[in-house]
Amino acid sequence: MSEYTSPSFDELFAGGVQPERMTAIIIKSGSGVVTRGTVLGRVSQLSESDLYAGTPVTTPVDSTKSDGSQDPYCILADSTIDATTKDVRAAAYLDGEFNRNALKFGGTDKVAQHEVAMRKIGLITKRVIK
Repeated sequence: MSEYTSPSFDELFAGGVQPERMTAIIIKSGSGVVTRGTVLGRVSQLSESDLYAGTPVTTPVDSTKSDGSQDPYCILADSTIDATTKDVRAAAYLDGEFNRNALKFGGTDKVAQHEVAMRKIGLITKRVIK
């Protein structure tokens, strides 16, 4: 009989009262290497003539921008995406309960700058005590 081991703890999540909803996104070329837990802003969406029409095009949230990326839209679910030189398809969370200390942003932004805006779209931040 094998020894019981508990599943590994994913530090991105906090709670579990509200289940996460996911969506397909595009991370815009020039965003660099983006990792799980990065809060993304929507800068556009794919046109109706595109195979993936309506898919949001995102980049890491940065309050110094004015292209839409200054506002939180979703949180990257994938481990690592390299969007340095090309647009890349990825998966993201549209809502749920997240560990505020595991979230990442573009520029010098911090979670406190975006918590109210995130709360308004269903991205709940919580403190996780270990």
